[in-house]
Order: sequence, then C-alpha cells, then structure tokens
Amino acid sequence: MNDSEEVPHGYGQEVIVSQGKADTMLIESAINRGAKEIFLMCHDMEWSWRQFASQFALIRAAGGVVSNDRNEVLFIYRLEKWDLPKGKVEKGEELEPAAVREVEEECSIDKLTVERHLVTTFHTYTLKGEQILKSTDWYVMKHAGHDEPKPQLIEGISEAKWISPSNWDFVLANTYPSVLDVLRAFENTPL
Repeated sequence: MNDSEEVPHGYGQEVIVSQGKADTMLIESAINRGAKEIFLMCHDMEWSWRQFASQFALIRAAGGVVSNDRNEVLFIYRLEKWDLPKGKVEKGEELEPAAVREVEEECSIDKLTVERHLVTTFHTYTLKGEQILKSTDWYVMKHAGHDEPKPQLIEGISEAKWISPSNWDFVLANTYPSVLDVLRAFENTPL
C-alpha cells in the first residue's frame, strides 16, 4: 500500500507506517493485540520489503494446487492441519520442477501437468531460534486420472486425499491463512 491509497478501517485491522527494520516488532505487536489484517504504508515498497526481508533467513518452497479429472483437489494432512503439497526448493533447482517433485514425493502420484503459476505466498516462523521468511510459489497442476494418493509418512503427512470443492468446509476450518489465500486465488482465476 502506498500513501495515496485509502487506509481500510475496521475490527482487527491495524495500519503501520513503515520505518524499515523496526517493522517486524510493530507487526508482531499488532498480531499479539489480535490484528487479523495489517496494512503497511510506505513511500518505497521495494526498499521497505528489502529491509523487512533482511531480518530473516529466506527459505524458498514450491507446491501445487492439483486437480484430477473429477475436479477434486489434492490435500494433505500434516501437523494437525490440512495443507496443500509443497516443499523446499533444492539448491540449483527451478521453482516449477521443484513444485512437481514435491507433489510427487508427498503424495506418491505422477502424471502431473503444470498449467500455470498461480500465486506466491509468504509467511514467517521461528525455527531453532532463527527467524525464517518462507516464500512459496504455487502452481496449478492437473493429474491425468484420479489415482489414489499415498501420504509421505516420513514427512509427517498422515493423510493425502482428493476433496471436491463442495466438501472443503472441514479443510477451510482447519488450515493455514496462506493456504486460504492460495485457494481463493485458485477459485478466482479462469482456467
């Protein structure tokens, strides 16, 4: 958001005027106060983003919103949450092949065709005391057929299954905010 845009107001929203490196503390404070949305105002978006990102170790990941010939979408269940198949990009690996590899590994399916890049999401977390910024590039994929997926148990995935959009309620009630963003993008883009 830049200075010329109107600042939204409402329950659970906060506006932060970018000061560079202090932004992460302001954002964390807003989240701790219950903010559901945070709007960052700045004069130079690229500079502010570089300042923000410089405070984290960056991890690149890629994954897919995979549909089959019955228009069901492939979901995984890991760490008590529904998710989409994704994983870390290996050194020297391109994003699109990484996304296909991760879907194949996590769900034991193949015959995937990448249709297009969908969206890039970002989220932060702490791992062994280190602040991490994870960037995930999502691709729309098609699976030829409707083979039964098998979860990659060694990665903590306890379930992998095709779910029709009309039955997503239980998934949407127990997933991550970034997955909701990916599913919204998927539902709102023409095939």
